[in-house]
Amino acid sequence: MKKQYHRSITMQALEAHFNPEALETAVAANLGQDAWWYQFGHDHFHYDNNSFAAGNAYLDQLRRSVVEALGRGEALPARQLFGRLTHTAQDFYAHSNYITLWRESHPEAVPEEVDPLLAALITSPRLCSGRIYYPLEAFSFLPALKPYVVPLLPRDSHAWMNLDDPSRPGFDCAHAAAVKRTKLEFERICQELCPEQIQLWTGLQNPKA
Repeated sequence: MKKQYHRSITMQALEAHFNPEALETAVAANLGQDAWWYQFGHDHFHYDNNSFAAGNAYLDQLRRSVVEALGRGEALPARQLFGRLTHTAQDFYAHSNYITLWRESHPEAVPEEVDPLLAALITSPRLCSGRIYYPLEAFSFLPALKPYVVPLLPRDSHAWMNLDDPSRPGFDCAHAAAVKRTKLEFERICQELCPEQIQLWTGLQNPKA
């Protein structure tokens, strides 16, 4: 997703759970995952090129790292690691066809009803994510060239499949799913922490875990 939507998703999901300073640290780390040097050789950061196994393993690693950092009393790294985790979890819905499959099976549902972890779709053989066709696809990120480049790319490319902004059909569902998933990731990690660690992590005296 574009940076402004990663920010809005993260803020909406977590603003009740972190103090402003802690939340901004997590948001900054989330946005940092889209640095240009992470666009090459880091498909698992964004679930690109069907990197589902690697993306899931990366999330597992980050969850463990957050818990370990808080076990050492290190709040700042824990917030940064969690920010990176939220970026990848959110990109799953923007860069794969999960939302397309969900809408097919729930044609009458509204975005707020989307289930972000429906087992039948997570394990579906039809689940796929956009491929990155470099070097041509790199030009699709330039607004002036995008209208000329995208028609030249295959339909399974990131350029065709992404739900990165409101111009894409299904973006509202992807946004809603990403908000729910971000909350679930927070709750999942809280289950591994004691109250004092949650307080250290969130910067709140009485955090809502």
